[in-house]
Amino acid sequence: MIASRNDTGPMITFDHIAIAANTLAEGAAYMRNLTGLTFPKGGAHPDMATHNLVTALGPDTFAEVIAINPDATPPNRPRWFELDNPVAQAKFPCTQAWLLRTDDIDGCIRKAAKLGIDLGTATPFRRDALRWRFAVTADGSIPLDGAAPLLLQWDETGPQHPASRMADLGLRMDSLTIDTPHADRLTALLHALGLQNLPTIRQSKTTKIDALFSTPADRGKA
Repeated sequence: MIASRNDTGPMITFDHIAIAANTLAEGAAYMRNLTGLTFPKGGAHPDMATHNLVTALGPDTFAEVIAINPDATPPNRPRWFELDNPVAQAKFPCTQAWLLRTDDIDGCIRKAAKLGIDLGTATPFRRDALRWRFAVTADGSIPLDGAAPLLLQWDETGPQHPASRMADLGLRMDSLTIDTPHADRLTALLHALGLQNLPTIRQSKTTKIDALFSTPADRGKA
């Protein structure tokens, strides 16, 4: 798993993987076909007019299926995860983004800026008892043509990570591979942020994020 604490700087570690879909029903069917599991309902994000399904990948990581909430008032800005982008929508459902959490999101944004990479602005969000900040770009795009990690900082979650309160169906993420035209820039960014255990990064003409999952049934065959 991609997780590390940088002894000389802020904590930076893998938080979750996001599968984007045009509807939650589409995303649920996609993940059920892929894993054999039915993702439980998560919650809504009124500020972005999105909603999700979530399942724990362990005590402090999770997977989410995210889609536009058709019953919510559209925001006055582009939604996160490129959900408003017609080019991105044409590829849905797919693994759309990988997310890192840190305890110094503003510092991480500044480090990226020194490399000429705009990770966005740390924007506050809340749902029930959860409080977090999420780096959102002005146009909702994912930097480096979709290859860069999205950043968040959990500001108030209670004593444990939110994943500890999610249903754990036994799904685990075994590896993460990122094909990108910006392999060198992505690697430099992750080193600058202090992430020590990197995903597999491969030079490619187009961006693709591949998460390899296993289920209890898979592990029983090993």
